[in-house]
Amino acid sequence: MPKLEPKLIQKELEKGKVRPVYFIFGTEAMKARELMRKISRTVLKESEINDFNLEKFDASDAGIERILDSAQSGSMMGTTKLILVRNVEEWRNLDPLSEYLHGLVSTDPAAPEDFPTVLILISKSFDGRKKASKVLSDLAAIVPCEEVKEHEREAWIEFLAKRRSLSLGDPERLSLRGLDPWSLDIVDQELSKLELIGEDPALRADALRSGVSAYAQDEFIDAIFMKDQKRALRVVHHFSRDMEVQLPFLGLLAWNLRQFKAYLLEQETRTPSLERRNPMLQQKLDRWRASWNRHSIQDLEHALFEIDFSLKNTRLSSEGLWAGLIFEVQKGGPRR
Repeated sequence: MPKLEPKLIQKELEKGKVRPVYFIFGTEAMKARELMRKISRTVLKESEINDFNLEKFDASDAGIERILDSAQSGSMMGTTKLILVRNVEEWRNLDPLSEYLHGLVSTDPAAPEDFPTVLILISKSFDGRKKASKVLSDLAAIVPCEEVKEHEREAWIEFLAKRRSLSLGDPERLSLRGLDPWSLDIVDQELSKLELIGEDPALRADALRSGVSAYAQDEFIDAIFMKDQKRALRVVHHFSRDMEVQLPFLGLLAWNLRQFKAYLLEQETRTPSLERRNPMLQQKLDRWRASWNRHSIQDLEHALFEIDFSLKNTRLSSEGLWAGLIFEVQKGGPRR
């Protein structure tokens, strides 16, 4: 079976048909998320989601044998079980998956109830050279969600703007097309800012001009607290060369650290928060928690103090300072 375009899979889903195994890969996360949601809605329909009909795994923590054991057991409720697995690129050996595919009665699209389990595998890449890859290509739905080509950007920008009922001017389209880095998530974030700002052209222009560094800063903060070294290194150069934004950004990073310290203290002492937190911030704190302890928090505080001192008093390369922070954080405390 050749690689299938997301549009073809969507047409099957619109007809109420699914496949038993999807292998979704590529760097365009929004495409993958949207497709995953549509598959999930088609499989689960109106069912109440519970531990029996939906399981989520991270391949960084769960081996392929564990996932396939769960897939072969089906749902205890007699309904179709949906299994979502992220970071499948962490699996070095896909041979057990090819054996699982050979053991299925059918891999053709059909009604969800025809399959005891639907397995969705999300990966950053698909290596066609591996031995098991031919079996996957023949029997699974291999769906590329790769980055949007430059000549396709404007159509996607219009699609995302229309979804938010936004009307864009030519300068705004040009700014959005030229964002670097560029992804559907970044564009949608910029459009959400325009939606909040309203019709003021000056404010909209300023918002778009600041978009890349703001996105990079948000990504960097999340990557630092998740101890995701690779993601932090990918975005650090987008703000670390601009002295005007670094000290305010350092203040934002320190604010997140204070919030996180307060949250960890609440968890340790089992006391409720004195203030009601923004739900998005609360979700971040919950995700960050597993990667830290009291000692590694102190190390981060010290590292931020060193950056603050260096930015104000030395001529050292600021990009080197931020890279040093990334490596220092990665060394200490629990890791994902």
